[in-house]
Amino acid sequence: MRVEVDLLGQFRVSVDGRVASAAAWRRTSSVTLVKLLALARRHRLHREQVMDALWPDLEPEAAAANLRKAVHFTRRALGAHEIIALDGEIVALAPDAELAIDATLFEAEAT
Repeated sequence: MRVEVDLLGQFRVSVDGRVASAAAWRRTSSVTLVKLLALARRHRLHREQVMDALWPDLEPEAAAANLRKAVHFTRRALGAHEIIALDGEIVALAPDAELAIDATLFEAEAT
């Protein structure tokens, strides 16, 4: 699977060349989750880091429920269950895919 994430300019994600439409993103938390993981080192974060970043004012149980919903809606928007992996306490973006992120490519070219 090849996943391309465009963060510079308009947000866009494609899986194997199929672009997720703007209407597919039902929740802004799903978009923010993908952006957060795309910019994270190795495209993974501890679930508590994600919950603190996205829902800092919520109790842990409520934030965990919101994380599960965000993961569900992200998988649904992109039509791929494996796009977000929950492995124990780690949340990862497309861990078994070829991942191309425009911001990372830009940064590499600029240095």
